[in-house]
This record gives sequence, C-alpha cells and structure tokens, in this order.
Amino acid sequence: MATLVSPGVSVTVTNESYFIPVSASTVPLIFIATQAGKMQPNGITPAAGTLEHSVVRTVTSLAQSMQLYGVPFFRNDTSGNEFHGDARNEYGLLALNNALGALNRAYVVRANIDLSDDAETFISLGVPAVVAVPALAAGSVGNGFVSNTVASDSRVKPQTITITFTTPSTFSVTGSLSGYIGAGNIGTPFSSTIVNFLVNIGTTAFAAGDKFTFQLAYAASAGGGNVGDGKVLNLAADSLAVPETFTVTFTSPTAFTVAGTVSGPAGAGVINSPFDNNRLNFTIVPGTTAFVAGDEFTVTVSSVTVTNPLGANDAAKRVAITTALQAEINSNTEVRSPLYEFNLILCPGYPEVVDELLALSVAVKEEAFVIADTPPNKTPDQVAQWALTSERFSSESAAYYYPWALMSNLDGRNVLGAPSGVALRTIAFSDNAGYVWTPPAGVARGLVTGVSKMGYFTGEAGTATTFIEANLNDGQRDNLYEYDKNLNPITFFPGRGMLVWGQKTSAPAASALDRINVVRLVMYLRRSLRKGALPFVFEPNDKITRDNLKAAADSILNDILVKRGLSDYASYCDESNNYGDRIDRNELWLDVAIKPVKAAEFIYIPIRVTTTDATI
Repeated sequence: MATLVSPGVSVTVTNESYFIPVSASTVPLIFIATQAGKMQPNGITPAAGTLEHSVVRTVTSLAQSMQLYGVPFFRNDTSGNEFHGDARNEYGLLALNNALGALNRAYVVRANIDLSDDAETFISLGVPAVVAVPALAAGSVGNGFVSNTVASDSRVKPQTITITFTTPSTFSVTGSLSGYIGAGNIGTPFSSTIVNFLVNIGTTAFAAGDKFTFQLAYAASAGGGNVGDGKVLNLAADSLAVPETFTVTFTSPTAFTVAGTVSGPAGAGVINSPFDNNRLNFTIVPGTTAFVAGDEFTVTVSSVTVTNPLGANDAAKRVAITTALQAEINSNTEVRSPLYEFNLILCPGYPEVVDELLALSVAVKEEAFVIADTPPNKTPDQVAQWALTSERFSSESAAYYYPWALMSNLDGRNVLGAPSGVALRTIAFSDNAGYVWTPPAGVARGLVTGVSKMGYFTGEAGTATTFIEANLNDGQRDNLYEYDKNLNPITFFPGRGMLVWGQKTSAPAASALDRINVVRLVMYLRRSLRKGALPFVFEPNDKITRDNLKAAADSILNDILVKRGLSDYASYCDESNNYGDRIDRNELWLDVAIKPVKAAEFIYIPIRVTTTDATI
C-alpha cells in the first residue's frame, strides 16, 4: 500500500476473481504431406501452403483449406481405377477437409516432402532407327505421346524437350512462341506473315492452362506448305536449297527429359517416333509440298530419363514420406511454443509416426491426445494380430481406430481415407454435443458422417487396388476391442448408421486411463489447473494464497462435477501438504483427487421367467 505523507486516503485493489476463460474443446494439430507447388481449384492461383513447409497454419474453413493446399490429390490410372493405400495420397488434407464440417479451427503443418513422383526410369539408348508412319496415338503430349503415364497425373515436373531435324530449306528465321496448352492449333506470325508455326496439342495428357514455349531456330521451305510444325509462305522462288537445322523446344508437364535428333526428308502423314519400346512417342507432322511422299525420318535418342525422387516402389516411397513426417514432428519448435493450444494430434495415413506424435504429446505437457491409424490393407483378423506386435505403440495417450473409410473427395471421387480422420470428425461432433469427458462413441455421440463405406484394400500398393467393405460383426468387434488389442471399431448398424463403437486408449495396463473420455478429462484438468495456478506464481506463500488457489481449483473441479465428468473430488492446499521444508524451497503444493465418471459400455439385462402364480 502506498505511504501517505499528508492526510488523505489510499485505496488498493486485490484481485481474487481469477477464472479460466472458455476455449474451444476440439482443436487438433494435423501433420500433412502434399505435392509441392499445387494450384487452387481455379487452376490459376498457386496454393500457398504447398510452397512452404514447417509453418503452422491456422485453418478455419474449407475455403481456406483449398486456398492453402488445393484439392486433395489421390492417384488413379487412366481408366479411373483408384490407387487405394498409395503412400503418396494426400490423406492428411482429406482428413482436414472432412473434419472442418464439425470444427471451427485446426492447426496444420506441412512436412518438407514433395509427393510429386514418377514411376519409371529409362536408360540411354543412342541407337538410330528408321521409323514407320502409323496413325497418331490417343493422348498426345505436345509433339509427343507417353503411353504409360497417367494422363491426369499432376505429380510430374515440367521439363524441356528438344527435337532437332533437318529440312531441305535455305533461310533461317529466329523467334519464339509461348502460350497455354489446350485443344486445337496455336499460330504465331514471324516476320509479318512470312512464317507461321502451328503447334498441334492433344488434350489428354496436357490440361488446359499448362504453359509451353516454342522456339524456332532455323526453318525454310522450297515452296508454300508445311515444314514440320511450321508453315512457310511466299518462298516458292527460293533457289538456295541448302539443308538447315530446325529445332523445336517446348516445356512438358511430364517428368522426363529427351535429347535426340530426327532427320529427314519425310513424306506426308503422321510419323510416330518410338522411344524405348514404344513407351515414349514423339509426333512430327510434315507437309506434302516441301517433302516427297515416301521419304523417311531417322530418329536417334541419346537419353530418356524419368526420375524417382521418392523411391522405386511404394514401400520405398512410404519410407521417404514417413521419414520426412517424423523429422517434421520431431524438429518443429513452433508447435511446442505456448502460442498454440491444441488438444488432439494426428498424422492421417501413416501409423509409422505414432511414436513421434506421442513424444510431441509429452513435450506439450501431456495435454494433447493422439489419434492413430491402423494399416489400410489388413483384414479384421490381421489387424487384430498386428495390434499385438511392436508396430503398434501402447500408450494411454493414444487411441487406434479401424477400418479405413471410403469417402468422397472434393473432386467427387470416392477415395480411401484414414480412420484417424473419421475419428477426428466424430470426436469433434461428440465435443460439440457434450464435453471432452463424454465418450466419443455410441449412438448418441459416435455418429460417423462423410463416409459411405468402411473397409480395407487388397492388391499391390502404388498400383490400382481393390476396396473391400468390412461391416464388422460381433465376433470381429470383440476380437478388436479385447485386451491387449484395444482397437476401436467403426462399423455400420442397420437403422442407426455408421458408428464409432469403442473408446479405448492403447494403454498397456487396465486402469481408468484406458478409456478416451477419462484421459481427455485428465488432460483438460492438466491444462486448466496449470493455467489457473499461473496468477499465484510469486504470490506470498501463506494461508491466503493457499486458500485462493484451492478455491480456484475447486471452481474448475465443481464445474466438471456438475457437467457429469466427475462423481466426486477433493483438493488439499494447507499446512498438511505445505510444511516448512516445502515453503523453504519456495514450493506451494495443491493435491487433487478425482473420481472420473465411467462410461456404461457393457450393459447386462437379466430376464427372470416365472410361473403364473409366482410373486414378482
């Protein structure tokens, strides 16, 4: 209190009205992997989140998710067969979008990995060959056709392709043309109307909006007509018939590079030049005026290379992706700062990183619960056996769900999504209907939305695979839920819909902490009591401070008691636990004992049948 020098009044205020402000009950932290350099759904604006990594983004709506990360990319082939379970599918982004229907906020971190990838490697050939003159194959790529590349595959990176061939021409013209690839022809005049070049673009392999560059180094013709892809006018009187080199350079969205030559003359029609066993075809369209019908083209390929940045097969790719995700989870210091308060952690699609997620939970004072996945290609019996192996990490701070879900992506395709994403949306729905300490399962709060079927895939990951629906029966659910497997089933109940039918953690021992609602209650209490006690740090360690701290704690505990999270509690903050030695060490102790409300998971209804004369 201020000291008065002359007569007067000094008034001081002691604040004893501390309380914990209300915060969102469901705030997840989601680690994701995506392709780099994606576009927003408009196909023009870059998706900023795919140009960065290790940045914590706060996502509050589906529109913001699409602006940051675009549409979740899931692989399929040209026939529309889905690559269910492919390591490069964007499971985390799909889970985020699905959960945003029940959430108002999520923190998202993209790992330093690019899921864009190619699948094959071509070796240097260097052997000239005279080519035939077949019809142009479907699915041309600029001047070339790649027979074994998925047409809509956006994994591939732009590369420069150069084709050089000799024409019976005498003059040289320099210039360039750039534009966007689409259906039809693109023409640009060089030197007034003397030279026009037409680029014939196929629409199967290139998407409208892709850029290309066309450069003309030398071009000529002994008369009007077409020279390769170039149309030359008004040169019929040209008598200096000296062969010159004609070079076409364009940028392709395919991740291969080609260096080689095509030499002529050539006849009329379309010529397919096969590279590496018809795997890569380039098309030259000659004219009939400057060339004589029946002339041949000779094609020499010096090298064709397709890179595999993630690995040669799905297993290798999965290792590369999970390594990047593990590094992100382990090294990201921003998510460990007090700036972000989240209470759920997940990395959809990758069960391999659960141990890193658990370590992060410990780092944030065990105030965040881990939602974990099971493998996507296991039957109910197989996944129950998997739960007993070292691949499944046991902890009271993590829960596993099974099976995986067939859900609709933003592009309308039905793709295989991770069960952790399904559980996240259901937990958010449960928290909205109740509290963090109410079990997120059952008919009242375990409803699954945004999912058409539950199941697993069969086949070789990284290729077209088959989805197998798995409606779990009583025996299968028992097998998954029993100790020490502790897997939470998601299944369909006629007349009720798709439901989460379990709420066990993967705790290694049976206790109150082997249930999700109890663990999340304890985590909520950890955070609430920690924040509630902060105003008392550096206060005098006396009875007044101890009584005020106890009152603040009792306020929190009583609120949970009223809301059916506790059946009873007790708190102690007096001389019995704040004796001389503790006070001398500048310590203040508050002991709390709680009786969590347990869920009624197993209901028994004995029925007694009596005789007519028996008294009931």
